[in-house]
Amino acid sequence: HAMQGGIGNNVPIVDAVSAYACYQAYHEAVLQGLVTSCHDLSDGGLAVAAAESAFAGGLGIAIDLSRVPWKGGEDGWRDEALLFSESASRLLVTVSRKHAEAFESVMGENCLARIGVVTVEPLLDIEGIGGNTVIKADLAALKEAWQSTLREL
Repeated sequence: HAMQGGIGNNVPIVDAVSAYACYQAYHEAVLQGLVTSCHDLSDGGLAVAAAESAFAGGLGIAIDLSRVPWKGGEDGWRDEALLFSESASRLLVTVSRKHAEAFESVMGENCLARIGVVTVEPLLDIEGIGGNTVIKADLAALKEAWQSTLREL
């Protein structure tokens, strides 16, 4: 939000109707046992949510930023905005291949985009809008950097 000039009292606008529909559909998917993991896109946005999800699962994640939905203007559609936007009501959800079709059916038209895959190789691998490598980092190194910062607090 700050990257778009929204500072102080200019908080992001949440589409409550769409967010509620998304959360209702997501809740149904959880009740049906279709969700493997979920992380909100708050502090640090997609980049941090992906890294923290990968840390927790011990698996890698590969994301294609060109597949991430963007409601902002064309001038704001940049890798760093997609990676670090902390806009409200977004979720990073992982679903096994065997549940993908059922999950997509439950979610319907609600806030859904398939932006990547979970990988066996322990890497955070993010491809930019233009097909360039934005992040390709070993999860163990990222996790150590993340944890060492927390230990120093």
